[in-house]
Amino acid sequence: MPSFLDNVFGVDPSEVHMHVRRIPLEEIPLSKDDAAAWLMNAFLLKDQLLTDFIVNGHFPQESTENQLSTVKCVANCIIVIVFTGIFTYLTFFSSLWFKVYVGLSLAYLVYATCFNFRPKPVTDSEETIYQRKTM
Repeated sequence: MPSFLDNVFGVDPSEVHMHVRRIPLEEIPLSKDDAAAWLMNAFLLKDQLLTDFIVNGHFPQESTENQLSTVKCVANCIIVIVFTGIFTYLTFFSSLWFKVYVGLSLAYLVYATCFNFRPKPVTDSEETIYQRKTM
């Protein structure tokens, strides 16, 4: 049985299977008794899913993720390194105005992070954005 540290250091397991099911909030009952029954049913379904996995070696309707392209990963890494180098150079060896811009950007991001500030979208309302995501 692999330990937590084995997982942290990538020793075991070599393959991981996960089954993810999104449960809309509307499906969860509000009353305590109905919620308890619903939860028991959810655990029974989970146990059945685990039993089927042990017997068959896979989840029902299992899909796999595509392999990441090495060329794409290397290209993304090079782009990030180039932009980091450019902005580092401009920050330390460029004009005063760029340093002011970087400082103000940093101050804004610190403020937004500390005070959980989220500006409203410029083009769409939040409802429209969330509706598009669920479609």
